[in-house]
Formats: sequence, C-alpha cells, structure tokens
Amino acid sequence: MIKLVIIPFFFSLAFLSNIAFSLELTVDIQKVKALDKKIMLELFFLTDEKSQHWGDIQLVEKKVVEFNSKLTFSHLDEGWYAIRVFQDINNNGILDKSTSDIPIEPVGFSANPSLFGGEPSPEDSAIMLVSDMIVSISLKHRKVRKKRKKFH
Repeated sequence: MIKLVIIPFFFSLAFLSNIAFSLELTVDIQKVKALDKKIMLELFFLTDEKSQHWGDIQLVEKKVVEFNSKLTFSHLDEGWYAIRVFQDINNNGILDKSTSDIPIEPVGFSANPSLFGGEPSPEDSAIMLVSDMIVSISLKHRKVRKKRKKFH
C-alpha cells in the first residue's frame, strides 16, 4: 500500500520541479538600424529587485546574435531578471559610454526605462518571470547633435 502512495508522489514531485526550472524568456528587439553589426544580449538574475549596479549582479547568460531580432533564453527559474541589449558598433564586445555614463552605442533594457540620466540601474530594468514571457526591447540610438552656426 505504501508503494502505491510513494511512487505517484515522487512522479508528481519530479514533474512539478521540472516545470519550475523550464521557463522561457523571449526577447524581441525593435528598432535595429545597422543590420551588419552584432547585437549583444545579457541576461542577469537579480537576487534583490533593488540591485543598483550591473557589475554587482549575476550574469546568467550572454548571447551574440546577427540579423535576428528574437532570441529565447530557456530553462530559467522564477524570479527577478534584467536584460541589457546593445549593438556593438565597433566590435569591442563592451557597451561604450560617454564620460557622463551615457551609452554611445544603440542600447535597450528590459522594461524600456529612460536613458535621460545615463545607463539605468538593474532595478529600473527589473522584470518578474513567473511564466513563459516575451519582452519587447527598443534600441535607443544616440542622437547626433548638429553644430550651431556662429553668427558674426
């Protein structure tokens, strides 16, 4: 009798634990202008949704894609995540920034926060993954300022 109860219990436990570790997060990248440059996607796991610095949080996976605007991260746990996407215009593998911490390459973040004050914190980009999800991220391009003509 005990075997009849224990066996189904272990099967159900194995099935439910498999569901918890098999979430998918699909990233749909919008506003890609330079199709010949690589796009870098970085998925971070936030142990605390108030994480302040990108260098202090756990990088789950980094992917490089070309000519594709959708990418899926698989086998994820429930929790808080943040995504940073940038187009590596100069092919150096890092997100280049100005001296005032403003990204100079096309960049986007989960939750699409403003870049007005420079690179947003992971907290500003945090998303909660509880089921399979599709996140749309728009790349924001640096605007080239026109030089003013001097009047005499």
